[in-house]
Amino acid sequence: MPSAREVVNITSAVIDGMRGELESGYRTVGIGLAIPGLVRADDGVVTLAPHLDWHDEPLGDMLRAATGYDVVAGNDASLGTIAESMRGVGRGIDDLVYLNGGASGIGGGIIAGGVLLGGTSGYAGEIGHTLVNGAGIPCHCGAVGCLETEVSRAPLLDALGVDHTTPELLEPALLERYAAGDPDVVDRQIGFLARALANTVNVFNPRLIVLGGFLGSLYAAAPDALTGSAILTVGAAEIAFAALIADPASSTVVDKAPLSASL
Repeated sequence: MPSAREVVNITSAVIDGMRGELESGYRTVGIGLAIPGLVRADDGVVTLAPHLDWHDEPLGDMLRAATGYDVVAGNDASLGTIAESMRGVGRGIDDLVYLNGGASGIGGGIIAGGVLLGGTSGYAGEIGHTLVNGAGIPCHCGAVGCLETEVSRAPLLDALGVDHTTPELLEPALLERYAAGDPDVVDRQIGFLARALANTVNVFNPRLIVLGGFLGSLYAAAPDALTGSAILTVGAAEIAFAALIADPASSTVVDKAPLSASL
């Protein structure tokens, strides 16, 4: 993986090669960076990009010093959320969730009431690190069973025999395998993704969920598994539990779990 300094050197060299064109025919307002990791909102420092092994890298300041241009940086999935909201399928929708799956994991972003949720330091939206499997795979974040460890592109590529250098072939391979009646390769990941989406719906109540990257391919292979009962019945169960949670002492429900159904 390239270091932050190597990225700056390569990027600045490319920009230097274009500088004549940039300064003669265009108004260059700055450089935007989409980073697959945690980016601090106030100063653009890449606090952690685990798949690049970057820690507390002042990438924006480094590139600004090398090029002379203003530089802004953000988490790639959060920026994808903005793009979908302003120019994509989420245009005009004030409440949406965006999840993108790639080689480095699963990132997300949340727009509520027309505003991108950033949190105190700009790290909000890390849905890839929500729990979906209590007995799952250890994650680099220190937890176990995170969405991005249980739903991952590499195992799908391996199971389908798709070369990792041609991930664009994943979706047709998934569709072919599913159409042939051999869904096991995706069912496990679909199940965990459905669980994460159910939790997201319960917390944020979005009007729209946008799935990008290989998550979109999973949806294309088995759309009913994500738009049907897997999500709706979880929400129904939460409603049934509401009275018990509000006043446990007065509830007559003792031994039986609530029933839920999707119509």
